[in-house]
Amino acid sequence: MSDQEAIAKLKAENERISLLYRVSNEIHRSLDPKTALNVILKQAMELTRAHSASISLVYPTSRQLELEAAIGLPQEAYSDFHLPIGRGITGWVARTGEPALLNDVQQDARYVPIWPKVQSELAGPFDINNQVRGVLNVDATHLNAFNESDQEMLSDLAIHASKVIENTWLYEQIRFKAQMFESLTKV
Repeated sequence: MSDQEAIAKLKAENERISLLYRVSNEIHRSLDPKTALNVILKQAMELTRAHSASISLVYPTSRQLELEAAIGLPQEAYSDFHLPIGRGITGWVARTGEPALLNDVQQDARYVPIWPKVQSELAGPFDINNQVRGVLNVDATHLNAFNESDQEMLSDLAIHASKVIENTWLYEQIRFKAQMFESLTKV
């Protein structure tokens, strides 16, 4: 590797770290779950130059993925979206805990279409306490939209987002318990 290639690689890595730091600060600002999820989606789209993004969470009672938040997809594409773990790219990521990069979704038998314009997909797991609790997806309407650098970026974002999701869940639980306690003290 030449000096110029090494310098270019270091600059790209420095830019990636700077972006992730900025994104991490942005997503840690809110304890409201819906707000936090939308910030994560916007940042994922910006980092990967995607056309749409979604977050599906694993519901422990049904053991299915349910779409929790989406940006850029038409409402009819994801209303009442449920996917068994293991089915589709999102389900595969939830089952294996591994990210997936598809630059032509039509060439992968695992792909389950929810919007016909999607041609490329990138997905990464949300790992909370060593369990996959959800999947972050980004889509593009053209072929070969993503590369390994985008996959690394999305995986790193998913790591930060997992912590945010866990914190918002904990905050909601505490807030609910505080409301119950307040109601009990009033009685």
